[in-house]
Amino acid sequence: MNSRRKVLPDDGVTLNLDSLVDIVSNSVGILIILAVFMALLSLMEYNPQTTPETRVVEQTEKILIPWAHYSQKAALLFLVRENRVLRLDRGGYYRKIKKQLQGASPEIPKRINFESHSVEIEMLGGNSHCLFFEPRPGAGLWWHQLSGVKGPLESLLSSLQPEENYFFFWVDSDSFELFRDLREVLWKRDFEVGWKPVETATPLRYCSGYSQSRSFRPQ
Repeated sequence: MNSRRKVLPDDGVTLNLDSLVDIVSNSVGILIILAVFMALLSLMEYNPQTTPETRVVEQTEKILIPWAHYSQKAALLFLVRENRVLRLDRGGYYRKIKKQLQGASPEIPKRINFESHSVEIEMLGGNSHCLFFEPRPGAGLWWHQLSGVKGPLESLLSSLQPEENYFFFWVDSDSFELFRDLREVLWKRDFEVGWKPVETATPLRYCSGYSQSRSFRPQ
């Protein structure tokens, strides 16, 4: 095989073009490898720390728009409407269902009524189901009834762990200011907060049981 050569007549130097191409190719390859290595190293070193204080002021989509991703934490559900806060206790619903199934005629009722709201269930097959909450007019607590050192909110927060629980709110357009105040309290206690804007006619729908997990899908 004949090597490609170019003769430079002015000084008599002969340059092997194949060797030059090999040298350039090897150099470019080494530079690419170094660039990839440095990029990976910078990603490994980037480990931002999040605290309750930084999360409050951090301008990210997660805290500026409704939260809509899956969570393995247990959800506590609330409705904020007419400047009242109403807890939609699905735990109470499940306890009533369990009691019903232990009776002489075990059957899941279509609707269960509570003092402040009613709950309907829709079975989706397997372990999956959806709950539909229907609040009663005027149900819920005013902020002065909810807050305070010995108020129901403080009692609830003292019994929960941020690593295991998060709060989810359906927020009516007439009560955003109240929701923001409540969210600040929860953030200071290091709880995650999800929410969805709703109107009076919006169904309050909670679905669980997907892949036999405790994942929550805001609807």
